[in-house]
Amino acid sequence: MNTARSHAHALAVQNSPHKQARIARRKQMSGSDARNLIAPLNGLRGELAARGKTVKNHAAENRRALKQMQAKNDQKQMESEAMKSRGYSKMKQFQGVESRVFKQEASDYDAVQARDNEENDAPLYAQKHKNFLKKKSGDYRTAEQMARLKISKSQQEILAEPSPRIEEKRSDRRKAPFRLEKADLKPRESKNFLAQNKTQMIGAKPKGKGSSDTSPEKHQEYGQVPGYLQQRKKRWEEEERIREMSKPDIDCPDGMVCMPEAERLNTLAVLERSEEEARTELFGMPLTIETMALTKKKNALEAKLKEIEDAKKIFSRPKVFIAQD
Repeated sequence: MNTARSHAHALAVQNSPHKQARIARRKQMSGSDARNLIAPLNGLRGELAARGKTVKNHAAENRRALKQMQAKNDQKQMESEAMKSRGYSKMKQFQGVESRVFKQEASDYDAVQARDNEENDAPLYAQKHKNFLKKKSGDYRTAEQMARLKISKSQQEILAEPSPRIEEKRSDRRKAPFRLEKADLKPRESKNFLAQNKTQMIGAKPKGKGSSDTSPEKHQEYGQVPGYLQQRKKRWEEEERIREMSKPDIDCPDGMVCMPEAERLNTLAVLERSEEEARTELFGMPLTIETMALTKKKNALEAKLKEIEDAKKIFSRPKVFIAQD
């Protein structure tokens, strides 16, 4: 609050009638008004040229900067194209290191070669029937397993005989009809579904509507939130607001505190009332002011309005910081 008052006091001193009068007298004595009428200057650039200062050509500098940026982009593009055309490259510290991918491929190739050599050294029947997905390949595999287990030929014949149970199942299977045979199908019955539905609808009973007497009674506050829940919600909101207000503000400078919202709004309302009173008093003054007293009063009202306007800008912010007591 003290900072805002000191700022408003400084503005009032700066806009005082005596200071404004000194500025106007200095401007009239300098002769700048007559010079501007006789030889007007071309804005700020003309004023700088009249003082002997060099006027900066911003358009030329912008064009020069664009050309430099374009040259840099062209150079980067040429470098990237040169890197692409250069192809595969290795860093110096990895020149003598073998690639793990090539090493893995070599080991896989050696494994394939070793497996081919083992297959070449296998017996003739194994080489001939190594693909066990072919027809009758299981017979050779079974014969090899039985020879390895040293089972006699009589036992092999017994094991090779199919189970009678399986034979019975196979004989009982029903064969599918041939392509040229005609299946004996039951003749389709002709039904009039529309007439059947119509008959069913005529004989059906209408569905009864539920009576309103069976519905439960609704009390006066049916469908409304209970009062204790509303009170609890308000209490939670108030606690959350107090918790948010108690948090330290990161934007607050050292040695200052944030003005409460109610005090800020109250100060803003007082400023608006003061502004309205000052405007009413200023508009009530005569149009032609000839006396010194009226001139001082008018200047004081204008300075007051200026001070109030600056103060309103400060207190219209969402956060106002004042010096800590």
